[in-house]
Amino acid sequence: MTPVIKPVSEDEILVELGSTKVITQAECPHRKGKLRFGMVNPRRMTITCPLHHSTFDLRTGRKLSGPACGGLRVSIVDDETVGYR
Repeated sequence: MTPVIKPVSEDEILVELGSTKVITQAECPHRKGKLRFGMVNPRRMTITCPLHHSTFDLRTGRKLSGPACGGLRVSIVDDETVGYR
């Protein structure tokens, strides 16, 4: 499964991990790195910011590693929800 990252709006991105779809904020809370250029680990369901390598759990938004910062806003969605955005 190859993860896909798509912009949804200026403030949000959609991360597709097979049949799982997650909407999260477009910028890392540490220094506003663009998460659309981040690395997604589909097995661990994480995204890593390309700027300073903060890693976040895509299920909970919790920061797992990297510089001090808050977590991400995340929402697991279905196809119908994505269609409304």
